[in-house]
Amino acid sequence: MAPAPQDAGTASAIKALERYVNGMVTDSSRLVQGIAIVPLAPSEQTAVASSSSSGRKTIVLVQKGTALRALEAATILERTLAGTINRDYVYVGGAQYMITSVHRRSFYGRLMSSAAAGGVVIAKTNKLLVIATYAAPALSAEAIPQVEKFADDLVKLEY
Repeated sequence: MAPAPQDAGTASAIKALERYVNGMVTDSSRLVQGIAIVPLAPSEQTAVASSSSSGRKTIVLVQKGTALRALEAATILERTLAGTINRDYVYVGGAQYMITSVHRRSFYGRLMSSAAAGGVVIAKTNKLLVIATYAAPALSAEAIPQVEKFADDLVKLEY
C-alpha cells in the first residue's frame, strides 16, 4: 500500500483504509471476522461526517464484517482513552465482550454473549483505534498477532 495521507479523515485516506481493511478481513485466512477503524482525534471525526456516503454522522471511519454502532464506537473510544476499557463489558455490533488482557496499546477480550468462542482486539495507533473481532474456529493466539501486525502496519503508514 502506498504511503498514507496525513489526515485520516480525508476522502483519499478513507478509501485507502477501506482497501486495507477489506484485504485484512478477506486475506487473513478468516482469522479476523470483522474490523472497524475509529479516529482518535475529534477533528478527524468531523471530517468523516461530511464524507459519509449515507450523509449520516458517524465516528466510524471504515468497517468490514462487523456492525459497530456509533454509540458503541464512542463508548469504546472514550473508555480506551480514559484507561477504563476493562472496567465493564464492551459491545461491538450488539455482541458483549469482557476485556481480559490490558497491554500498553492493546486490549483483548472474549465473547460473553454467545456460547460460541470468540473475542475482540482493540489496538491504538498514533491516530486510529482498531477494533477487530474473531470467532471460532479462530483462536486468540492466531487472531491477536494478525490484528497487532495490522496495527503496526498502520503505524508505519503514519496512522
